[in-house]
Amino acid sequence: MPFAEEDLKRHSGDAKALVEQMTDLTVEAMYASSEENKFIEVTYANGEKEILYFKDFASGALIEGIVSRAKKFAVKRAIAKEGRGLRSEDLIRAIREEFKEHEDLPNTTNPDDWAKISGKKGEKIVHLRTISGSPSDSRQIETVTTGHYL
Repeated sequence: MPFAEEDLKRHSGDAKALVEQMTDLTVEAMYASSEENKFIEVTYANGEKEILYFKDFASGALIEGIVSRAKKFAVKRAIAKEGRGLRSEDLIRAIREEFKEHEDLPNTTNPDDWAKISGKKGEKIVHLRTISGSPSDSRQIETVTTGHYL
């Protein structure tokens, strides 16, 4: 896929430098422990709460989805004659949309999976709540019965 001309110009036509910058930008955006990357609040029976971020769920499939989505943005823009090539903004937008699409992940996971992610094996989880996006977007996922242990 070609790169957007304006992005390439910012790197004096050096495609390798642009790829490095795009990679760094994408990794920073995906793995930041930032407010916008918060995903789940886990409450344990002992009252302790833990925030899990989207980065805690990163996988090859998630990264592949981000790259594919960014490419689609570039192709759609080219078809609409709004510029050609992949832009850094395509990758950031793809990350946000991919994360948004995966907000329902906790509904499909089981306690053993949470144990692996949180590292709190043996702790009872009593409540899960999404916290992605703004606090007004927060929603309760599940209040777990006392039989669920992590």
